[in-house]
Amino acid sequence: MANFRIYDGEANNVATKVFGGKSSGIRDWDNIKYPSMLDFNKALFAEYWNEDEVKLGKDVEEYREKLTPREREVYNIISGKLNWLDSIATDFNFVLGYLCTDSSVRSVISMIASFEQLHNRSYQYLTSTVLNQQEKEQAFEYTRRIPELVHRNEHVIKPIQEMVDAAKDYMLQMDSDGYKAYARDMFNLVQKFNKKEQTAESHTKFIQDIIDLTYKYSVQDRDIKISDELLLTILKGIVGNIVLEGLYFSGGFVYFHSLARDQKMIGSNNMISLIKTDENMHSTFYGMLIQIIMKEEPQLATKENYDYIMAYIKEAVAREKDWANYIFEGIDTLSIKEYHDYVEYLANLICRNAGLEEPYPENQELKSKWIATYGSKKRTGGEDEIVTRTDFLQGNAINYTHESGEDFDL
Repeated sequence: MANFRIYDGEANNVATKVFGGKSSGIRDWDNIKYPSMLDFNKALFAEYWNEDEVKLGKDVEEYREKLTPREREVYNIISGKLNWLDSIATDFNFVLGYLCTDSSVRSVISMIASFEQLHNRSYQYLTSTVLNQQEKEQAFEYTRRIPELVHRNEHVIKPIQEMVDAAKDYMLQMDSDGYKAYARDMFNLVQKFNKKEQTAESHTKFIQDIIDLTYKYSVQDRDIKISDELLLTILKGIVGNIVLEGLYFSGGFVYFHSLARDQKMIGSNNMISLIKTDENMHSTFYGMLIQIIMKEEPQLATKENYDYIMAYIKEAVAREKDWANYIFEGIDTLSIKEYHDYVEYLANLICRNAGLEEPYPENQELKSKWIATYGSKKRTGGEDEIVTRTDFLQGNAINYTHESGEDFDL
């Protein structure tokens, strides 16, 4: 189906392109087009964890006794919202991996998909432990019912769904074209055979020709070029996903950090910090992938497409700010103004990682340092000593090099 093949014996191990290219499917990690894929692969493995490693016993008590009714409501809504985002991200990665023709890139995408499933389980664990059944069911329903949240989420759903629909049409078209070509060549082969003198030798050759023709269409990749229209749809889907990962996820984590700063729900924040580390890496990877696509497909690197990406990210920022005005009303653990600044900072990171101009020059650096302090999962020394790392997302993702598994916190 389509260009994704488990094995192509006629192609090289090194992929020609990430989308619409060819490769054998053999993963020779010493011989891949983009060596940073091995770095990402190792880094993701190094961060693997299980949700029940995080103890939430104290949070169960604090949720009832220390949080105000409004704080509990926001806790529930954001937990359900984050679970919704991970549900979308899981399926996005599945479809994108199926379209990808570079096996090393596909390996990273499949690992990211597995982490998104882990995050889904984590929100299940979080809500099942802290909330009662009715509260949990309500938390998972908020994404359907709150107009401000629906409006915000529609912004990422649209390009991702359009990518999924285009991928489905492409796969069906590839199959249709392949069968038509196979039927045409088979018809010509039979016609040619019927015009020849029927001998044992001609029969033997005819059977071999059928075998060779079938092999050609069942094993070798059909040389059907992926259209620029589909490539652009894939690019827009990835841009939608990087907003999901780098803006909507990361922004949603801040509430838990603010509670921890107020010495509330520390266990919940510890889990969120684990997830945040993963999502930061995912966002960085997809920023790099955007740069790769623009390099491999220079026909997409137009002013019109760059303007679209920038306008899309700015609209995402505007919708996130509108959502923040609603959800953080009545919350004393953080200010809406500093959250607005943080959203612009995250948008700059997204653009920086994708090799784009940063749209918010006043927020190129993180102003609210406490977000990094309470959003890091790395600790040394005493229980309350948190080590923050900000350098990983400060650099251009295309120049990413892996040094250790310790450098991936915001």
